Amino acid sequence: MEELVKEIADLKALVNRLLLRIEELEAENADLRRQLGQNSSNSHKPPCSEGYAKKPLIKPALSKPAGKKPGGQHGHPGKTLQLVDHPDQIHTHQATHCSSCGLTLQGEGQVVARRQVFDLPPTAMWVSEHQVVVHRCQCGCEQTGQFPSDVAAPVQYGPRIHAQSIVLNLDYRLPFAKISQLWADLTGYAYNPATLASAQTKLYEQLTPIEAQIKEQLKAASVCHFDETGLRVGGGLKWLHSASNEQYTHFFVHHKRGQEALLSQESIFPECINWTIHDCWASYFTVGKGRHSLCGAHLLRELQALIEQGGQWAKAMHDYLMAAYEATGPIGLDQQAHWRVHYHQICQQADLEEHPVIAFFKPNGRQSKPKRSKGRNLLQRLIRHQEAVLAFARTGDPV
Repeated sequence: MEELVKEIADLKALVNRLLLRIEELEAENADLRRQLGQNSSNSHKPPCSEGYAKKPLIKPALSKPAGKKPGGQHGHPGKTLQLVDHPDQIHTHQATHCSSCGLTLQGEGQVVARRQVFDLPPTAMWVSEHQVVVHRCQCGCEQTGQFPSDVAAPVQYGPRIHAQSIVLNLDYRLPFAKISQLWADLTGYAYNPATLASAQTKLYEQLTPIEAQIKEQLKAASVCHFDETGLRVGGGLKWLHSASNEQYTHFFVHHKRGQEALLSQESIFPECINWTIHDCWASYFTVGKGRHSLCGAHLLRELQALIEQGGQWAKAMHDYLMAAYEATGPIGLDQQAHWRVHYHQICQQADLEEHPVIAFFKPNGRQSKPKRSKGRNLLQRLIRHQEAVLAFARTGDPV
């Protein structure tokens, strides 16, 4: 009997371990399926990562109804080509012989129709020469002119080709080699990539005062948005940090994502004294003097991912945030209590829907680190940072 009791106890323990293992595998399977279904509408993945699978953008994540019909609005100037009065070149097309009698046509005919073709002019490198002239004065002294300060070599490229090349590289993302080949094809002169790198460095130094002005404007702005994203630099992972509002944007690259970057000399986050809009990255809450408001677009994407997995509370919270956003003006003091109660009710519903924290056991019997679901993690953030989540609805500031 003792052996049977011991065997039954061992079997019960084995069943319990297997049940825990099944729960662990089910959670892992659900997480993997969730990852496979991630895109730019339900996660932090950028749209460029979706390739040809990307769906056309219907409307921005936080767009408000404009109340206008689609297409061009009344009074909007069109962009259709119009005939010009003074074309750069005129080609005349006329018959030389009469199709009836065969005689040669004499005199000038009458223009009865016009058509115009808009095209780029033939491209050629424009070469300007600077000459220094020597004059001999009546007193016998020679006076020699001086080259302009920006003309420092016997032959060099001018500012316009430098500016065009920098725009092609930075705005249109053309590599240095492609830009060099483009100028060679268009003009017969291969613009050296090293020359472009030197021009960019010079321009960067010249823009230092402008950068300082942009940073000061953002520091004093009533609302400033912050974000960060991974960036490959020299084959390694760096972080591109951004600060922006409707008028200004400032970028800087740092080897760290969190507190070290936010406290670095390039960052303005610690000196922003008003509203700072950002995602729920923990470092933002440990640095700075400004007031915090969570980015609504980030929250909506995370809620959308849970909605696609059947989350009822996520749908309720998504609708709640959109209703608060689309309300006319900020929520008044007399209505804030009602909105807070509704917010707490949705969080209570979420607490019932989301799986509790699960502690798994490894094959050796040791307990692994407890794991929370994505929904549980989001719920905890919504509860912990409730004031930052609803800041936009109370103040009317943009998110």
